[in-house]
Amino acid sequence: METNKRSLVRDVALIVVSATIYALNMKSFVHAGNLVPGGFSGLSVLISRSAAQFFNLKISYGLLYALFNVPCAILVYKTVGKRFTYLSVLDFMLVSIFTDLFPTFNVTSDMLLITVFGGILGGLAGTLVLSSGGCGGGTDFISIYYAKKKQKSMWNTILIMNVGMLLISGFIFGWESALYSIIFQFVQTQVIDLFDKRYKRSCFLIVTDKAEEVMVEIRKNFRHNSTELFGIGYYTKQEKKIVYTVVGRYEQQQVLNLVLSIDPNAFINVMNSEKLVGRFNELPY
Repeated sequence: METNKRSLVRDVALIVVSATIYALNMKSFVHAGNLVPGGFSGLSVLISRSAAQFFNLKISYGLLYALFNVPCAILVYKTVGKRFTYLSVLDFMLVSIFTDLFPTFNVTSDMLLITVFGGILGGLAGTLVLSSGGCGGGTDFISIYYAKKKQKSMWNTILIMNVGMLLISGFIFGWESALYSIIFQFVQTQVIDLFDKRYKRSCFLIVTDKAEEVMVEIRKNFRHNSTELFGIGYYTKQEKKIVYTVVGRYEQQQVLNLVLSIDPNAFINVMNSEKLVGRFNELPY
């Protein structure tokens, strides 16, 4: 119980930091560059700016962002999980509140710096909330919903979808801003995709004299099954046992440490797994 409480406190802290970074990014780099983020955040910015420019109406970005997220939150509540949904709702509500409360300020007027560093900060905020076990809402909900169904990362697919909205922004507010927004969104997506390891796999080939013990411990600690193979060592000409298993990239170092604690002399080859077909124990949300 105490461990669960500490985990919840850590996750909530990550969300607060993530929401703060995202809101500050919106009020500095995004505002200074007149950029349009992707997803519901970008749609909220687009509507808010259009209302101000064409109808002289002030519509709260935070209110729009929160309202757009509600239907998707209901969708993932039913399909992905309650804890994931609660953490995600906390994140997009804090983003909505912080963005309306924080003052607008400019860090630089250089559009390249605004685009690149704004994208990095947006990606950092997204990575932190994913580390908490939630997401930033909007198209992140859609991305994780389909990633869970298809068992692969969908961030770059969402990027392509967002480009369509950014092109609409180009027609309304000018192409320079829209093109910089595409670069901004690309940088943000690549930062998230680089650090989000949930749907990335590592393949282990372990040559060891303690194959049975290694397989038992991997199963007990990570709930992944293994296959025992047999080979002949070229130098010694002795029969060797090889353990083959696939684990999540986020578990890679832990599995490596476990194997070496059982057999310090094990020979281990770790490879990236491009595609996996079949049953695989997922990290629960």
